[in-house]
This record gives sequence, structure tokens and C-alpha cells, in this order.
Amino acid sequence: MDDSTFGRLFWTSDVPRDNFRSRLFGLFSEEIVRYWSENERAPYRNLGRPTLWSGGEFATIDFTLQSRADGRRYVAEQKSELAFEAHRYLRLQEPAQLTHHAGRRAFDWFLDMGRDPTSHEVRIGGRPANVAGAILIWGAVDPRGRSSATEAFGFADVLSLESMVEDLAAWGDQRWQARLRELRAWSDELFDGLT
Repeated sequence: MDDSTFGRLFWTSDVPRDNFRSRLFGLFSEEIVRYWSENERAPYRNLGRPTLWSGGEFATIDFTLQSRADGRRYVAEQKSELAFEAHRYLRLQEPAQLTHHAGRRAFDWFLDMGRDPTSHEVRIGGRPANVAGAILIWGAVDPRGRSSATEAFGFADVLSLESMVEDLAAWGDQRWQARLRELRAWSDELFDGLT
């Protein structure tokens, strides 16, 4: 068990509940990054989905994050597998947790960008862009997992959805709160309609 915020939400003794919540969360989890990065208090702003190119082939990944401090841009990939394989990937604790994504072009190229930001051409909105590296976004992150993944893969940063949710709550982000109310209303309408 994990007594953190995400642990209490997604890791209980009720496996069907955890699986359902994890899948439901997956439907809107990328929105968390977008709302978080739109808040001026966030250290990064989102510039859109980057496409990596190499030898005529391409792969589009999740985000381009730009540092508000120095303007540097990073390609970013999100992985949020909260209940998968008995919660094995809920919290990033070691670099080996990333290996089950190996062999997929987009993820392999994302890892390449962590080691060498010039390994693939990057386009944002169809325009060439220079980036300074790669940022991993995970569901929840242990400090040990952050440092070991950064060391193993050369990430510029490792962010967590758990921390972003906590930030949005602490900031009282009204746009995010409105979105949550909307998602809750849609879900309630669906379940009410099924009764």
C-alpha cells in the first residue's frame, strides 16, 4: 500500500475499484498537465505536442514544456499507469520501471532526447524547434526514483501528476476546479441515466 495522495485514491484492497479509477483518471490525466502549465506559478508552460523526426519517420509525443525561468524547451512524455500490474508503476522508484515501454518508437526516441537533445529533429506545430532535453511525467514520484531516473536517462526533470494536482489545489486554480466540476457532472449524468 501507498499512503500518499495517489496511494489513497488508486491503491486499496479493492482491485476492481482501483482499476476503474485508474482507467477513468486516464481519460483526463493529460489535462492536468495542461491546466498546471497554464498557471503562471508553474515552472513550465506547455507549447503543444512535439513531433520527433528521423530519416523520414516520425513520432509525436505528449508535450513541449518551456521553462518560465530561462526559456529552454523540453520534449515531455507522460506515463500514468496507476493500477497496472498490481500498482507496480504507480510511483516511480527506479529506472527499471521505464523499461516495459522500450521498443516503442515514440518512447525510445523520447529517451534518446534525454541523452542527446540533438538526436532527432523536433517540430512544434510543424515548425523546427531546438530543445534542451527531455522531461518525464509520471503518476507519482519517489525522490529516489526521480534522482535515479534522471541519472540513468539524462532527464532534465521528472515531474509527477500527483504534485501537479496538489499544486492546482494549493493555488486555488479556478479553471481547474471548474473543469473538475464539469467532469463530475458529466459522470453523474451518465450514471444517473443508467439507473
